[in-house]
Amino acid sequence: MIDKELINHDVVVPREKVSYPRSKYHWYHSITGKVAIYLMIGILIAYGVGSGAGLFEVNRISHEQWFKQAATNSQISSYIIRNIYTSVAVKSNHEGQVVTIETERPLDDDETVIQTGFNPADMLTLISTQTHNPAWLLLYDEKQGFIDTESAQKLSAIDEKDNVSALKRYYRGFATLGGKEYFVGSIPIVTSSGKLLGAIVSSIGERDALSATHNKLLKNTLFMLIFILGVTVIVVNWLVRNLFRPVPRLVQAVSLIADEKTDEVTPFQNQDDEIGELAKAIEKLRVAMVDRGYLQRMQEMAQKMEYMAYHDSLTLLPNRVAYRKSIDERLSQLSTQGTIFNLLLIDLDNFKPVNDTYGHVIGDELLIECSARLFALLGEGDMANRLGGDEFSILQQVNRDPIGEAQSLAKKVLEALSKPFTCSGHTLSISSSIGIACAPQHGNTREDLFAHADLALYTSKSFGRNCSHFYSYGMTMNPSNNLLFSQEIENGIRNNEFILHYQKIVGLNSNSTTKGYEALVRWQHPVRGLLQPHDFISVSEDIGLIEKLGEWLLYSACKEAAHWPLTKTVAVNVSPHQLRTMKIVETIRCALQESGLDPARLAIEITGSEQLDREATLPVLQAIQALGVGLALDEFGTGFATLDYLIIFPFSHFKISRTLIDVIDKSEDSRALVSMLVAFAARRGFNVTAEGVETRQQYEILADLGNERLTAQGYYFGRAADSTRVITELEHEKMETTCRL
Repeated sequence: MIDKELINHDVVVPREKVSYPRSKYHWYHSITGKVAIYLMIGILIAYGVGSGAGLFEVNRISHEQWFKQAATNSQISSYIIRNIYTSVAVKSNHEGQVVTIETERPLDDDETVIQTGFNPADMLTLISTQTHNPAWLLLYDEKQGFIDTESAQKLSAIDEKDNVSALKRYYRGFATLGGKEYFVGSIPIVTSSGKLLGAIVSSIGERDALSATHNKLLKNTLFMLIFILGVTVIVVNWLVRNLFRPVPRLVQAVSLIADEKTDEVTPFQNQDDEIGELAKAIEKLRVAMVDRGYLQRMQEMAQKMEYMAYHDSLTLLPNRVAYRKSIDERLSQLSTQGTIFNLLLIDLDNFKPVNDTYGHVIGDELLIECSARLFALLGEGDMANRLGGDEFSILQQVNRDPIGEAQSLAKKVLEALSKPFTCSGHTLSISSSIGIACAPQHGNTREDLFAHADLALYTSKSFGRNCSHFYSYGMTMNPSNNLLFSQEIENGIRNNEFILHYQKIVGLNSNSTTKGYEALVRWQHPVRGLLQPHDFISVSEDIGLIEKLGEWLLYSACKEAAHWPLTKTVAVNVSPHQLRTMKIVETIRCALQESGLDPARLAIEITGSEQLDREATLPVLQAIQALGVGLALDEFGTGFATLDYLIIFPFSHFKISRTLIDVIDKSEDSRALVSMLVAFAARRGFNVTAEGVETRQQYEILADLGNERLTAQGYYFGRAADSTRVITELEHEKMETTCRL
């Protein structure tokens, strides 16, 4: 029997496995890894030492040659200048190298040119001819430094931090002129008093040309290193393939199985030796673990879905489905064991003004607080339920006196709910009205007890609210004031007060193209305005009017959908109450014939609010399927819509409950469940729809699953619209398609 402990019930999570610590397997601990590492290290050290020594020696010899050549070119330059300009003197160092040229007049002034018959260009040409490399005559300016007399470009030494000071003395090294780097020898030109006039610079070549041999050697060295390493890799790879590979791979396979990673097939099963036998044994273990893991995941998912099926997502109280199951169990015990019980229907007074004034967030907090207070009043074997909106019920187990015990509990409920509530800083005061029916005194069926308790609840509201009444024979309701009264619903059908709205169902892998619509009934009440299904569907089921309302819904939906494009489908909800007889099959057949709608475009959605009787329902669903009509299990994951239904009944489609989609962007468990359900659908050939998609993030998570059978519906794609608006949307879609073509 369901008791008050249900509210604290949580999903039973299988006991976690004990994981024993073990050292992580690294490739470099293997024989293959060690051989490869030692071989590579030896090659790198030997080759590195040899190539490094060679490069060092090449660099040393190259620089010595450059310096000698630069000194020789400088000597040639000074010799030619002394032969041309007789008034020029030179100074040499202890090695005989000319380090300074002295002259009283610049070498490029007019008087010097007239006396010698040589202009600077002729002199430089002569030097270049002798040295086979460019030469420059530089003039010194204190602000600009050394400037070429011909190109007016600045020459800068790049081997010294202070490049100007470097050229003021005898210099050998790299210098830049005109964006090019040269290795040069530079001799300063000064007066006898030591004033710097300029410099004569001769080159031995550009840096790139001088470094060509060095770079070629470096490239060859690197090429040889890469070649040797490549040969080493080939050798090591051969060793792995022929000697060492099977053992570490099989160890890794066992480790993966121990970590429950069973996606990879065990290798080396085709080897005709002990390794092959070991691989086959490991593969058997892997297959067994795969089957076990799949069954375990299905069991965990079933447990979570079972909890969600019987509990209200907001208050965590048992929901209407749990209420129906519990009251059926108690009625069964009443007939077999004589165990009596009471049904208390509780309706919050003035809840709607609070919700309208402060918003749904405050309203939800108030419902949660009310649920907590009700739960605190429950006794042994009692059960509190949230039936929907601001309506609650308590199934009270009677020990001795049903009337007295019900009065006592009702008094406590009235007192508890009349005390002020504090929600988000707001102090709120409400009250409650209670209707009581005792079993079997006031009925021995679920429908009778609910109807009689509802009459008593109406009486409490008529007496000014904040009170309780027992059902008594002769109690009646005023149809004009009670929306749940059967005559008013019948009048609504007869007066065409019910209308259909349609919510689009879109594909997730086709640019959100509309696949079809779900027909949703609304009641345009002449007094209360537009009413949603939760205001009248459940009561219609309880008082036996759901077949009449469902018949109207089928005929209307088929008639309107017949005018849509042939690619669009329509889904119609059918209550489990309608599946108890074959009458629904004839209703569907007539609706299709009268409307001319293709059966393949109609889908019948079966809600999970009631448990399906296999013996009675299965033949009916098979007959509907024989008409060519699709069958969809609605609200999968809540109510009685569980995994076994997909196996027992001929459903080709199921819709994931919005309770899972609501938190898919916040809960890893929800994402895992939805992913598992989509994978299950793909494996078993089901179409699947995600209900209640309201945000971009939810849409993207679902779209990333990449399943072509997956569709979605919800406010993110648009709210339910009437038939006129649907026709407009379809015409607009047709125009867009035509324009794209």
